[in-house]
Amino acid sequence: LAKGEQPSFPPDLSENSKKEDFSEWLNREDLFYDTDYGDTYAKIIGYTPEAITAIVWLRIGSQYEVHVNEYEKFLIVEGTCTIITKEKEYALKPGDYFSIPLHMGHTVLVTSDYPCKIILQRVAA
Repeated sequence: LAKGEQPSFPPDLSENSKKEDFSEWLNREDLFYDTDYGDTYAKIIGYTPEAITAIVWLRIGSQYEVHVNEYEKFLIVEGTCTIITKEKEYALKPGDYFSIPLHMGHTVLVTSDYPCKIILQRVAA
């Protein structure tokens, strides 16, 4: 909010979430992929002490990570990706929801020819 942006409160992500639930943010002219930022670009659309919500564009994927104090939730908006864990690979397409449990190491690999646009929510455990 350093530039005077108004606070906003996007809905919690769940297995019932739809892209349309986030149309207020997805249709904003100022929320677009800025190629100057490289392979990963994110715009925060909501922040509370309990959760942070962002629109994220991944061109290639993400580094391996493990969360010990927050849950990570994804809703795929555009493009495709695969979330890779030790146990399994999960192919995701627009409209798919996925939640990462605590302590589950994972990485994301973009499988589309264009950036994968994701609504990402990290929620305190």
